[in-house]
Amino acid sequence: MIAQKGYEIDSQGNVGNETRRIEDLQLRFIILMTIIGATIEDSESKQRLMEQGVKTCHKESGIPISELASLIVRMTKEVKEITDSIEKKMQEWRVA
Repeated sequence: MIAQKGYEIDSQGNVGNETRRIEDLQLRFIILMTIIGATIEDSESKQRLMEQGVKTCHKESGIPISELASLIVRMTKEVKEITDSIEKKMQEWRVA
């Protein structure tokens, strides 16, 4: 992955006015799913946007939908484990 500058990533992977790209398509997909999950509150809209993101990523990258779904499951599991670990550490600090 190339270090990025800027704030927006367009459909071609360009960041802001930069012409450098995020070459790792799975990373781009994870970023998209994370942003959708973190910013959309309406569950129906969130699900629709995530489905659209999966279909678009599949179409643009050729990565099988089953692999993208597996990536979402793994990513969700890892986020849960990290969150649980942070919560445990926070509780340990409160007791100490």
